[in-house]
Amino acid sequence: MAETRTEALHQNAEGLDIQAPEAVLSSLANAQIEAANAVHGAIPAIAAAAEIIASRLKSGGKLAYAAAGSSGLMALADALELPGTFGIQRDRIAILIAGGEEAFKTLAGGPEDDTEKASAAVAAADIGKGDCLIAVSASGSTPYAVRAIEDARRRGASTIAIANNRKAPLLRLADIA
Repeated sequence: MAETRTEALHQNAEGLDIQAPEAVLSSLANAQIEAANAVHGAIPAIAAAAEIIASRLKSGGKLAYAAAGSSGLMALADALELPGTFGIQRDRIAILIAGGEEAFKTLAGGPEDDTEKASAAVAAADIGKGDCLIAVSASGSTPYAVRAIEDARRRGASTIAIANNRKAPLLRLADIA
């Protein structure tokens, strides 16, 4: 498998541990600016995703997140904000994280490859027609997230994918990416 941008060492990371704090902070700030600029190009897809999510929730559907590892933690943080910020009932939000609750204690690599557990999680959350699933994967190829989006789509749910690599399989599988 070819190395993706998200799996490669950033050019400015070499020797980071021996650089002056100002240089490290400058590098981090520049990376944040680069990330913010990348969002600009994604505005049409983000807007379309927001409209689909709002439509499904207004119609009584559920919103589910499927992810693994650090992406799972970001999905969890987003999901936990929804009830307080938007008044969405907690029972209409499903968080499907590879490794389950144990993933909150240790980010082990194995569960992200367990596609059977992804399928089981989608079924257990009863994700289907009228619902929406957001799959999050930095690489866009995490087997857990890919299987979750495949199963959710097969069950009739609207699907949204978030990944950092433009040609990622996850992005090709989603209704909106």
